[in-house]
Amino acid sequence: MAKNRILYGLLTAVCLAFSMAYRSNFSAVLFITVLLYLPVSAIITAVSLLLAKVNFAGGSYIGERDMGFEIEVEVKNRFFMPFLPLEILGVLPESDKGVFEERRIFVTLQPFGKTTLSISCRHKYRGKYKAEIKRIYVVDPLGILRFSRKLDKATEMIFLPRRFSAENLFEHSYGKTDNLQSSSHSADREDFSHVRDYRNGDILQLVHWKLTAKSDSVMIKEYEGASGKRAKILCDFESCKYKSDRLLCSDTMIETALAFSKTLLEAGFETAVDYGGILKNSVIFAGNPAEYENLYGFMSTLPADFTCRGIDSITGSVQKGEQSVVILITATLDKHTASCANALSNLGEVILAYINLDDIMVERGFYDEKFKLLNIRDTGKEALRKSAEM
Repeated sequence: MAKNRILYGLLTAVCLAFSMAYRSNFSAVLFITVLLYLPVSAIITAVSLLLAKVNFAGGSYIGERDMGFEIEVEVKNRFFMPFLPLEILGVLPESDKGVFEERRIFVTLQPFGKTTLSISCRHKYRGKYKAEIKRIYVVDPLGILRFSRKLDKATEMIFLPRRFSAENLFEHSYGKTDNLQSSSHSADREDFSHVRDYRNGDILQLVHWKLTAKSDSVMIKEYEGASGKRAKILCDFESCKYKSDRLLCSDTMIETALAFSKTLLEAGFETAVDYGGILKNSVIFAGNPAEYENLYGFMSTLPADFTCRGIDSITGSVQKGEQSVVILITATLDKHTASCANALSNLGEVILAYINLDDIMVERGFYDEKFKLLNIRDTGKEALRKSAEM
């Protein structure tokens, strides 16, 4: 645009010199025409800007985080001059980075025309956000003038935790049960008819955690007389405080807890989730589909920076005899975490689900290890985007 303004200034100077050197009607008309272009185009461009209409075409957006979606922006030109082009400045989620950023969008539109722009977006965090159109810009046909108008257009966007099954966690876990000692679990001593692979659409009878942790798929054991099918899921949100991306860690922990809860519920377990809050009762039960949806709704709105209890308090609150499976979800894997998981092994079968967002190798060799370790390396990333909803 600066180059066009310089060229226009030079053209005006040349026309002025030409009209002074050749005193004729043609030179005078040429100079006046060039001179009048600026005020006339300024008026036309200003009116064109005032008659431009830009707004979000749809209403509020509700979807799962980290999933691609389209935002529709409706643009109308209610003037006889075209947009060459119309520039839109807005705050939208960037597809590559997955976060809200200021973006510029350009659209060329014929006189009295209208169009709907589909903008590809993605957001990697759950929560409620606002997409905005902040300002629009219109330029004259020669690109000399550029006028802008402030807009206050916004639409609400709600991103929920992704839904997938615990089977996906096992598929993307590594280093699960190398040289682990078997924990004592009453269900291991019960007679069951057979063990088989999980099949989509099956009503799961019981998950065989030992074989599942050792294999690449969820294994099902069908009991002739199973009893005491209760599980407890413990969420160590305090461990997310020390991660570089606390929001992603918190979201991943929520999705992992929901995945286990969903699979256990369909396996016939009465599941309780302790999210580690400091309130008197921080345990949410999910014994049927309606209670699971209540759990999903609560976890969807749980803030990432809420005040939570430490791992000692969470694991110490588990009572003997109230569950047959305990799942401890944490983003920290050290000797103290292993010690807490070992202490839980006296109360039931224990699975330590380690959220490994940094994709680091896990060194084994914890003292007297009695739990099943799931080194979940991809749960917060691309690998589970296409996970099937149970």
